[in-house]
Amino acid sequence: MNRMKQLLKSGNSVFSCTVGIPHPNLAEIAGLAGYECTMLDGEHGCINADSLDMMILAAFAAGSTPVFRAPSIDGALVKLALDHGAGGILFPHVRNVEDAKKAVQLCKYPPTGKRGVGPGRPIHYGIKDPRAYLSQANEEIIVALMIEEPEAVDSLEEIAAVPGIDIFNMGPWDLSTAYGYPVEERHTLVEQAFEKVLDLGHKHGIAVGVCPLNAQDAKELYRKGARFFEAVSIESFLAGQLVNYRRDCRIE
Repeated sequence: MNRMKQLLKSGNSVFSCTVGIPHPNLAEIAGLAGYECTMLDGEHGCINADSLDMMILAAFAAGSTPVFRAPSIDGALVKLALDHGAGGILFPHVRNVEDAKKAVQLCKYPPTGKRGVGPGRPIHYGIKDPRAYLSQANEEIIVALMIEEPEAVDSLEEIAAVPGIDIFNMGPWDLSTAYGYPVEERHTLVEQAFEKVLDLGHKHGIAVGVCPLNAQDAKELYRKGARFFEAVSIESFLAGQLVNYRRDCRIE
């Protein structure tokens, strides 16, 4: 059972910690810290085929659902991540309904999709019945789409109607930059897009993901209807804490 998906379907919040450095201990720490989702970043981070397996295993061992942020809407690493047990895939730079359909197809077995049949960890490497896994995998795997392109916002009604999408995750840095206002994550155009995502997400049963600025912002966004929180990058958090600690310990 995909715990993260069950939480979202029940209307509960899911907090995600993004890990971009390819070391399993960091994925383990994110889970041990209580984050329901560990986002393994293959788009902006350095996680690739060589490191993905151990990081998925580490996240699971720590009680967190590993989700792979794919570098693109491409099948190779997506198939690898799913066959090694990732609980879902986050696809970047979805622009239109064709992109959305392709993302869903990469995560679903036929006849719904085009995922190749060769799971490893999910069937305990052949110890468990593969047919039992295939019978429920399409419902268990999370399909998440980044909403970070103006074209996607314009096409959102058609995209939301594609069956099999679980999360619309807002990408405010890319979206604001594409609108001509670099890294203004609370710009009026971004806020308007967020309201549209909330409305269509609620209409189609798709959870909405956001990047809260702080704990109070997370509570306010939850009140507005967001349920998935891409809350923190472990690298940025570490960098910030190191700066703060060194400043606090300054000896004049």
